[in-house]
Amino acid sequence: MKQDFLDYIQETFQFSPSEMTEFSCALTQPLKKTLRVNINKISVSDFKLLALKNNWQLSETPLWNNTFYIDREDTSLALWNTLEHITGYFYIQELAASSSPYYLSDDIVDETEYTILDMSASPGGKTTQLAEYYPNSVIIANEIDKSRMRQLHENTDRLGTKNVFVTNYDGRFFANYEELFDKILLDAPCSGEGTAYKSDDALKYWNIKNIKKIAKLQFQLLESAMISLKVWGELVYSTCTLNRLENEEIINKLTGKYGEHFNVVSLSDDLTKPLIRAWPHKEKTWWFFVVKLRKKTPFPDTTKKRKLQKNIQWFERVSNTDSKIIETFLLHTFGLLLTGKFYTYRNEIYYTEKNIDFFWENFFLFKVGVKIGKLDNGVFEPNFFLWTHFWIFSKNSIKVSDSEIDSLFKWQETEWIIDSISKNISDNNNYYQVYIWDIPAGVIKMKWTVAKSLLESRFMRK
Repeated sequence: MKQDFLDYIQETFQFSPSEMTEFSCALTQPLKKTLRVNINKISVSDFKLLALKNNWQLSETPLWNNTFYIDREDTSLALWNTLEHITGYFYIQELAASSSPYYLSDDIVDETEYTILDMSASPGGKTTQLAEYYPNSVIIANEIDKSRMRQLHENTDRLGTKNVFVTNYDGRFFANYEELFDKILLDAPCSGEGTAYKSDDALKYWNIKNIKKIAKLQFQLLESAMISLKVWGELVYSTCTLNRLENEEIINKLTGKYGEHFNVVSLSDDLTKPLIRAWPHKEKTWWFFVVKLRKKTPFPDTTKKRKLQKNIQWFERVSNTDSKIIETFLLHTFGLLLTGKFYTYRNEIYYTEKNIDFFWENFFLFKVGVKIGKLDNGVFEPNFFLWTHFWIFSKNSIKVSDSEIDSLFKWQETEWIIDSISKNISDNNNYYQVYIWDIPAGVIKMKWTVAKSLLESRFMRK
């Protein structure tokens, strides 16, 4: 552990020698694995039943109701490769890292239609958490680093966030839009001290000079966010660091410049300590800093405005004719009636239920809602993960056995054994949803003659 960092912590926070020893030791200990139940897809009570079936031991965390510690005796299958994870029923998320959306929402599911910005979104844990707390809102998930966007796309698809739209801007860009967002989450890029429990590299280049450079950017991002926040809107600023330069001093600088235009919202019962700081040796998490701000009056905008140009999207709105093709297929094949809008890029079809005309005109969008399939030459083909967004279909849903699920996720062809059929299989249909334990597990393509013979054999066995 780098001594400069330890000296800074002891001097700044006045730790005793014994507490410094406790702190240093905590940095070398693995953290307990935690997961967040995706309440947009499954209730906490139903997820507990699934965990019981899998012999998973869930225990309460000290923070909120849908986040749990998890222990498993059988770890031969990685947690991220379990059916429940692939279906988007949960997200593997370090406890402290999930705190910023928690404090922004006050742990309340709010069905109001807000416009929300996640200014630094990848890999998507906090974005998808926001989609749980604000299911009817438009959520702009911004990520400046294109190399990190793929994981963001995958996670928002897997967790079925039909109200999330991905952009790729420097966060300072949003100062061009005064008072646009109702709520903003700024999990700021930082020196990453909080990841030191994973690797010593996190503190290898730690020094005050580098931190001051990062802090300058953090203040600019926060300033941009506050300008684009609506009056009486709320913003959470967070980092995975402990030093004051990236945390309290950022807020102090904002107070010195704009203090009369916002106030700090207390996050604890102790009004003298309105912010949250998680310590590895106390909370047994990685370290984290969270503060919540509420805007009272418009900010005097001193930033230089960028001349905005109308965007030419890579995405296209799907024509009424092609929309009808998709809608007819989904209704006929799965009994699925969609009422939103379809967008396309390179024949891939994306779906959302939100009106995004303003963002279509003003922002370049890298992802619109969730991907559901492909339309090529007037023929729609659903993708394997269509099931992650719409639960068990009313038509052509086939229950499979435990022994077959492994081959499904290894993309192996198999003779599907039908344990039960929720609805009659439609004549001449080629696509079927398979599910196990009442959990949708995929959309597969299978010849109708095969499905018919399997269905007949089931009745013959009876």
